[in-house]
Amino acid sequence: MPFPFFKQTMQILSSSNDTNGALGAVEVAGPKGAVPPLHVHHREDEAFYVLEGDYSVFVGDDVIKASPGTWVWGPRDVPHGYQVHSERGRHLSLVMPGGFEAFFEEVAAIATPDADPRNELSRLTAVAAQYGVELLGPAPPPA
Repeated sequence: MPFPFFKQTMQILSSSNDTNGALGAVEVAGPKGAVPPLHVHHREDEAFYVLEGDYSVFVGDDVIKASPGTWVWGPRDVPHGYQVHSERGRHLSLVMPGGFEAFFEEVAAIATPDADPRNELSRLTAVAAQYGVELLGPAPPPA
């Protein structure tokens, strides 16, 4: 069942419980301008597969222009993030091993569509740290 996560919508398609810990799969949909903070996973790798729309995906120093069918690999310990450029974007996020998908469920109560993530940064940072993730700040503007 989809649930709001700030201006985006998340739907957990598969959790680590479904895959014996191997991966978590989340479908993410968001409007133009959706841009989560640049962040680093210290426990898992993350892959993005664009289903709809145009994105910039940031991985380390690289900015990858992504459209439907684009696969982007985000290795652990490398800063990454994305920005939606089209009116709507939709992508699949896979985390390996699984477990990080539970982060979205845990903070969904504070991540309502009207909430401003900048006002919740300390709470988000604390919960993210429990999942081995560092929030680094705003994603860079695309080149």
